[in-house]
Amino acid sequence: MALTIRRACTLALAALLLPLASPTRAAPAPAAPDGISYGAAQPLGSGTLRTYAELDGKRPVAVGAVFTRSALDNLPTEPTDRHHCFDVDGDGTIDDMKECTGGHEHVLDLPPALLSLPGMPLEWALVNWSPMGHGPPGVFDTPHFDVHFYLRPKSERDAIRAGRCGILINCEDFKTATEPIATEYLPADYVDKGIAETAMGNHLQDPTAPEWHGVPFVRTMIYGAYDARITFLEPMVTLRALHQAEAGSAQSECSDIKQPSAWQQPGWYPRQYCVRYRAEAQEFTVSLEDFARH
Repeated sequence: MALTIRRACTLALAALLLPLASPTRAAPAPAAPDGISYGAAQPLGSGTLRTYAELDGKRPVAVGAVFTRSALDNLPTEPTDRHHCFDVDGDGTIDDMKECTGGHEHVLDLPPALLSLPGMPLEWALVNWSPMGHGPPGVFDTPHFDVHFYLRPKSERDAIRAGRCGILINCEDFKTATEPIATEYLPADYVDKGIAETAMGNHLQDPTAPEWHGVPFVRTMIYGAYDARITFLEPMVTLRALHQAEAGSAQSECSDIKQPSAWQQPGWYPRQYCVRYRAEAQEFTVSLEDFARH
């Protein structure tokens, strides 16, 4: 999700000065074991970005995105790659700051070994780099990555049109995106704040999270929704959080993911998301972990 609202230079400096929120859990990062497979790499910054999956037989251990250390160097500073824009005022021109969203997006395949795993609901991944952050104002307006893991086909996501409602979303699609989710499928504490976006869907928020109470945003967990269904799981991680993970080298920071009482689609679902720096490989990971089968 991305709607640029601040100047990049100011926010980048602010991000470096903000204190980090304490993670729910911390443990040493494990050595890379057998059973890890990767998706195809894409260029990012001066490095690459790809997905990975760690499997233990027919059980998922971790699914995530891998950023090489050099991927954080020379990241784009323009607010958008113009993948998703809409001429709101009808003047025939596009204002990158007000009429584009999504930052810089990277559509990623998940490893084939993961996709063939029985009971695996995840289908593909989408990583967005927001060099200026995005709205709501004062909440997520610091440089960060949105790491989406989709539970629905990419074709469904691509069909969510641009328009004048929500975050540049077609008004009919806004209505579909904000269709209420049945209580048993709604994660604990999560609510609809109407943050529906073109080419993504709705972004359900946890209003008890620190960033909604004046604490500087460091990392958080978003649930995506469309047409009364949970459609993606999204860890949001600031650039500062990744640099802090690097400073801690072998430290792992994992936070619990609040759960619904039931899932619409049976299968494996994560109960934690983690941010790590693997010093030996010089790479960062943002991952879903602690899977349980429902």
